[in-house]
Amino acid sequence: MQTRSGPDPRAAFFDARAANWEAHCYPPPVREKLAPLIASFALPAGGTVLDMGTGPGTLLPYLRAALGPGGRVFPFDLSLEMLRQARRKLGPADPPPVLATAMRLPFRGESFDAVVCFAAFPHFEDQGRALAEMARVARPGAAVIIAHLLCRAELLAHHGGHGAVARDTLPEEDRMRELFRLAGLPDPDMVDAPGRYLAVCRKPAGTPGGRA
Repeated sequence: MQTRSGPDPRAAFFDARAANWEAHCYPPPVREKLAPLIASFALPAGGTVLDMGTGPGTLLPYLRAALGPGGRVFPFDLSLEMLRQARRKLGPADPPPVLATAMRLPFRGESFDAVVCFAAFPHFEDQGRALAEMARVARPGAAVIIAHLLCRAELLAHHGGHGAVARDTLPEEDRMRELFRLAGLPDPDMVDAPGRYLAVCRKPAGTPGGRA
């Protein structure tokens, strides 16, 4: 994937860590938090969901279980090696993972009943454009969700020790609300507390997606 100045160094960072990512980042005590997190999203039964920055597909089994029969999850990521890990969690009837950037989603407008961005938003080079793309592909009434199992301060400390992602942060609250507004979305409900970060809204009718 390209940035304004050349290849995105994040792709190489995640490629190198893909094989051991889940064992390192999602040991059993952390994994136990995923099902309750997904349940809190209240995803529509049988709906179509975009998994933004799927990584090794950590959420795929939980999203499919929440959607039930007929539900479809479309995963994408900028890391080819992460997508190879994600593919192992997919069945023959599942949509294949897509190599893409969050700033230019290869999906038609108003394609998804929910857009879920889990543990990925800090890594998007242009967060305003990424959120505008999330708004564009969400159907009216769809939930647009940014979620982490760490709060903003915890993420800042977590990323700080890794050069390629040391500057990858969640925006401060006022800036995040501004990004939602510039994307044409309502003011999000937000939680920023130890062990949890959420910014969630539902796309209103007549929202084409904006620009930040």
